[in-house]
Amino acid sequence: MLILIGSDGNKLESPIAKRFGHANYFILYNTETKSFEAFENIDEGHNHENLQQFLDKGFEAFIVGNIGPHAFEIINTPKCKVYLARKMSVQEAVDKYLKGELKQLTEPTAKHSIGHGKDEEHHGKHHHDGEHRGRGKHNHDE
Repeated sequence: MLILIGSDGNKLESPIAKRFGHANYFILYNTETKSFEAFENIDEGHNHENLQQFLDKGFEAFIVGNIGPHAFEIINTPKCKVYLARKMSVQEAVDKYLKGELKQLTEPTAKHSIGHGKDEEHHGKHHHDGEHRGRGKHNHDE
């Protein structure tokens, strides 16, 4: 199973990011091989275009410290669920997820998405086309 975690750093010891969409890194964790990759979050336009690519790769779970409505809407699908993990490391969150100890979210934890204000030209409608540029990839094994 593939899990994506928003993190402040690029290691399993790094803390979970306080805000998923603004995480410094995304940790891609494979529960079968117990290996991970870290990708720098380069979502410069804050349109979450990279999240759809992770869904397309078959991720089944996203672990977040907090999540706004826009990112939640993208990743909370019938095939993928969102789980809450605060004030812990990526490794601790993965361990708790595997034990069934993380709360599954049914709604975003934040009322507003940062960078998606009420006065936006598109009034809450966002475009998610484009390609993830892949900069900042780090490969790691346990």
